[in-house]
Amino acid sequence: MPRADCTVDATGTLTLEVGGLRGADRPRLLLRLRPKRGTEQVAVADRATHEVDLAPSPDEPGRWRAALNGGGPVLDEGRWDVWVAPGGSTTGGELRVVPGARDLRILASGGFPDPVLPLEVRVPYATKDGYFSIRAWRRPSHAEAGDLTVRDGTLTVTGRLLGARLGRGARALLKRRGKGGPQVETRLADEGQGAFTFRADYADIPHDVQGPDPAYWDVYLKPGGRTARVRVARLLDDVADKKTVFVYPTTELGQVTIRPYYTLDNDLAVQVSAR
Repeated sequence: MPRADCTVDATGTLTLEVGGLRGADRPRLLLRLRPKRGTEQVAVADRATHEVDLAPSPDEPGRWRAALNGGGPVLDEGRWDVWVAPGGSTTGGELRVVPGARDLRILASGGFPDPVLPLEVRVPYATKDGYFSIRAWRRPSHAEAGDLTVRDGTLTVTGRLLGARLGRGARALLKRRGKGGPQVETRLADEGQGAFTFRADYADIPHDVQGPDPAYWDVYLKPGGRTARVRVARLLDDVADKKTVFVYPTTELGQVTIRPYYTLDNDLAVQVSAR
């Protein structure tokens, strides 16, 4: 079974070295976009696929290398499963790749220079069933969440805006998920060079939750002027799935509980539930 070691460098280039391909002849790497929830029955042959040539590794005979960088391929947002066609043909015989060593120190340390826009983030990870996949994001502008603090019924968020400028009237915005959902705006402090801080008072979020289903409030920045709102998310680190890793305190307020969390796409949101 092919096994891929990988490294991410300071430019964001993801280099894969694949072993376990004894007798391979001009193998190719296949990146297949995993279907979204509810469309799992889409046939493998019908899924979006990128093909990447593998070159012999100059360091280790019998291993093959590919570098994924800004030169391509362009990976749309989603989860890309990694396969190999040992003979170069993609008409059958493809093998699913399992993860080897992953050197993501540059991601964990926040060692990226100012990212090139549109922002392209690729985080390799091991799936629950033990295979190698890549979590990808691609956004024209981005508000990277930093520290989140919950104290005295207030959520304080620091971060940095990329691909847009904070201008007069800049605000943070909480919008209840769903078409036509209400919005709550809060003032935002411009800390310079794209850095920002805002505080959301939980008392300002409507508490009209009925029944067992929570209300979800997605978090955005409104940079000011005519600039489109920008989703607040945490993407620039080594954690592919933050929902169960970054856990924040729950606050009881009247008849509801409120907590911030990261969604399955690593976007920042606030959940309001009936007690």
